Amino acid sequence: MSAPTQKQQALFPDVPRDPQVVDLKTGEFTAPWQLFFDQLIMSLQTNLKPEGFVIPQQTASNIALLTEQASQANIIYDATNNVFKGNILTAPDTYTWKTFNLS
Repeated sequence: MSAPTQKQQALFPDVPRDPQVVDLKTGEFTAPWQLFFDQLIMSLQTNLKPEGFVIPQQTASNIALLTEQASQANIIYDATNNVFKGNILTAPDTYTWKTFNLS
């Protein structure tokens, strides 16, 4: 029996549900919004480099699970096969992983 695959954490933080963005007394961001912007900036700095985007890596078996979960419109690096893949629309509501031909 194989170990269950862990669900991937979101690349960017969710927008806070707190409708008040700024504290009206101090003029500063409220705590939830300050945390959001801190996490967003950290994520952008981690995933966007001067050289370009950092493409997430997955194993071939994890990519197969993503297909089963109807993941759509992604670019990913297949670490098992050393190739880039894109999840493209091949039929209505059907996405398929296609390997990028870089030669």
